[in-house]
Amino acid sequence: VFQLYEGVIRLSRGLVYTMLLSLFFLSSLLFVSAFAAGDPNFVILFADDLGYGDLSVAGHPTIRTPNIDKIAAEGVRFTQWYSAFHVCSPSRAAMLTGRLPIRSGCAGSGPTGGVFPETAVGGLPLNETTFAELLKKDGYATAVVGKWHLGQREQYLPTNRGFDEYFGIPYSDDMGSSAWTSMHNGVPLPLLHNTTVVEQPADLGTLTQRYADYCADFIKRNKDKKFILYMAFNHVHTPNFVSKKFCNTSNRGRFGDADSEMDDAVGQIMASLQENGLDNNTLVFFTSDNGPWLIKKLQGGSAGPLFEGKTTTWEGGVREPGLARWPGRIDAGRISPEVVTTYDIFPTILKLADVELPTDRVIDGRDMSPVLFDSDGKSSHDCLYIYKGTSNAELPGLWAIRCGTYKAHYYTNTHLNTTVVKHDPPLLFHVERDPSEQYSLEPKSDEYTEAMMTITAAKDKHEKSLSPVPNQMAMGADDKYKLCCDPDSQKKYPQYPVCTCDPDNWHAWTCDA
Repeated sequence: VFQLYEGVIRLSRGLVYTMLLSLFFLSSLLFVSAFAAGDPNFVILFADDLGYGDLSVAGHPTIRTPNIDKIAAEGVRFTQWYSAFHVCSPSRAAMLTGRLPIRSGCAGSGPTGGVFPETAVGGLPLNETTFAELLKKDGYATAVVGKWHLGQREQYLPTNRGFDEYFGIPYSDDMGSSAWTSMHNGVPLPLLHNTTVVEQPADLGTLTQRYADYCADFIKRNKDKKFILYMAFNHVHTPNFVSKKFCNTSNRGRFGDADSEMDDAVGQIMASLQENGLDNNTLVFFTSDNGPWLIKKLQGGSAGPLFEGKTTTWEGGVREPGLARWPGRIDAGRISPEVVTTYDIFPTILKLADVELPTDRVIDGRDMSPVLFDSDGKSSHDCLYIYKGTSNAELPGLWAIRCGTYKAHYYTNTHLNTTVVKHDPPLLFHVERDPSEQYSLEPKSDEYTEAMMTITAAKDKHEKSLSPVPNQMAMGADDKYKLCCDPDSQKKYPQYPVCTCDPDNWHAWTCDA
């Protein structure tokens, strides 16, 4: 009997021990789950001048982008993702602040838009709040790698706008001279680390791999923290530079080579998340700043079925590829027709990080969580306001509005004919039935009348919400603000342009067809 009793005691102790272990394991899982839900990491992969049709997942017949396609396969692909603008600086300002660029004075110096030049006086205003500033206050590590293009003066650079780290070219890769352009195409193209020029001219042939390496290092260094990484590729903006590995490898030509190199870097960044055990706790976005640069012909991209491209307010100028991935939170393989925008990233990541939105300003972005995490979720946007630029005495800056399934064009032009055409009455398209904007509705129809009543009311309300702000791009340019590693460089290298600190890079390898 005693032995039987002793055995029962041992068995009971074993069960209690097992139950305690199980409870501890379960509580650990719940803690991890709570951490994953409340403190996710964020990675924003941002292409430059990538058109709606420039990915293989979008059906391009000769471009191959398997790593970007994998993000779509493991997450959600949006078929109606809009940029805030048709060129890069305004689009990037909106993404970082959640506000249309007209509100920050970054919608161009005039009604046809524009970007910050390489010697810009202005930049993203210091009273604008970036998501990096807010997340940093909440304990996030913050970094941006790649193209900035929101002002190259020190006060406007990323490390003064909420980012702990910056490594990249501060504007477009054609806004300075390099081995890939001309030695006399302006100031040698600078590569920055934080606020210091570390290479000039930049060696573009090795740049994308260095971007990928920097991202991998940032992820590894911050694997035990929460972080946001904004990777702003210079691809596929012209010149289409590539490394030897990708030179003349795509049937799409040099543009396809550059697209493939960007895709490879995306794959390396995604692999870094997996290698560091962060895959299931990281929300990844992939999109582009604006549509394809069609005036570059084969060196530019394709908007696929959409009409027109960069520098226009047609769908091809502002509707972009848009992908989001978060294993365990976003159902894999979804395709969503809901309307979302690049400037929705701002409120979405702040909501997921449990950080309050600013309440002292208009936020145009909407939390896209309902459409990210619920296949039946609906867009929070009633209307999108598509600006061409900043109004002046001759022309307004607001050229098009989309409300629901209808899009009205008040003014238009094309990349081949920049003459502004006023439409009175406005052109009106049902852009879900007619995404190519080929068949405008008859102005005398009931459908036209009802849609335009909604759009006109929305336009009036939106315009009343605007406040005058200094036009940052109208401040112009001044050569004293150029980025220069050494203003006296010609004393050392008299045969090269001023601001040359890496003379060998003028003779760096380039991909010759």
